[in-house]
Amino acid sequence: MDELDLDRALAEARRVARQAGLLLREGQERGGIAIDNKGEVDLVTQYDRLSEALVVEALGRAFPDHTVVGEEGGHSGTDQHDRPVWFVDPLDGTTNYAHNMPWYAVSLGLELEGQPLLGVVHAPQMGWEFWAVRGRGAFLGDTRLHVSSTPDLDRSLVATGFPYDRRTSAHNNVPHFAAVIRRCQGMRRVGVASLDCAMVAWGCLDAYWEFKLRPWDISAGAMLVLEAGGRVTLPDGGPYRSSTGDILASNGLVHDELAAVLNGV
Repeated sequence: MDELDLDRALAEARRVARQAGLLLREGQERGGIAIDNKGEVDLVTQYDRLSEALVVEALGRAFPDHTVVGEEGGHSGTDQHDRPVWFVDPLDGTTNYAHNMPWYAVSLGLELEGQPLLGVVHAPQMGWEFWAVRGRGAFLGDTRLHVSSTPDLDRSLVATGFPYDRRTSAHNNVPHFAAVIRRCQGMRRVGVASLDCAMVAWGCLDAYWEFKLRPWDISAGAMLVLEAGGRVTLPDGGPYRSSTGDILASNGLVHDELAAVLNGV
């Protein structure tokens, strides 16, 4: 994709994210949210589906030669390795949303052959619109973002999350959490992977890691961190790809130290 294509993709992604965010905000304020369970602790609401339908239809219409993949099964285009792919999380933070918390977001990431091109993360209740394009930096609205300058894990504020199968799986991140909380200044659990990454890009968090995610959870957020001057790898320090579902994002300065703690569990 050339620069003009990316300009158009960014403008459309920001427009669509705002539309979906307005729908989500109105739904939460209206109340009466219908909740289903995809798993023991994995929720889905009618607004996940309504938001995804809006986004998938709009992106599919605007970019018929792209593939659009949504968390709730929404899809347009044909899966081909040589065409751009949109990863859509229409409501990142469904559990927060269902409990009437304001921490949730619409997350749209565009990739080509596994490499991130742009990301948009819109948090409607907070009034935040994060966006980044490869090679152009990361922004909150018109303000350019930079990762923090915290030099070591001892002085770091770190975030993580836990998989939906945490009650039954031994690989549930609990031992990793216990190891890191003994080493860092503080831990946070926001429950929204895209916003965790955005907070690293903004410099509010120094690092974030999580396992067992999906591309729509982290594609946009990883782009924000990279363009804000941070570092993104797998938790073991290996090369990052959103398809793996595992991520370690940081300001770069604390990255190797945190990876060593995670690998020591």
